[in-house]
Amino acid sequence: MSTTELKIPFPTEKLDALRFFIGKKEQTIEQELEAHLDKTYERIVPAHVREYVESRVDTEQSQDQAPEAAASRERQPRPSRRQREQAAAGAPQAPDIQPEQTGSEPEENQGMTMGM
Repeated sequence: MSTTELKIPFPTEKLDALRFFIGKKEQTIEQELEAHLDKTYERIVPAHVREYVESRVDTEQSQDQAPEAAASRERQPRPSRRQREQAAAGAPQAPDIQPEQTGSEPEENQGMTMGM
């Protein structure tokens, strides 16, 4: 949702006093003004108009979040089929190329072998 900044004139001495005492409540003038504007908005703007405005805000926010989610998915590299299968099986990833055994070492697994 886009926002608009409001500027209003206010006596400096009053503003200084307000800042001093509102600081003791650990609040800010901006927080108090936003709360007051929200209450005034709810009191003056009819409910059906508020509902329409809020639906527009929700639509804008969902549209803003959709491209961000797609962009974050695009940035992540997609795992290969083998990586996905190994992750599903819970097996550690094996190297794609296995080292060849030398002829001097006896083979532990004699029998059928499969190569790619």
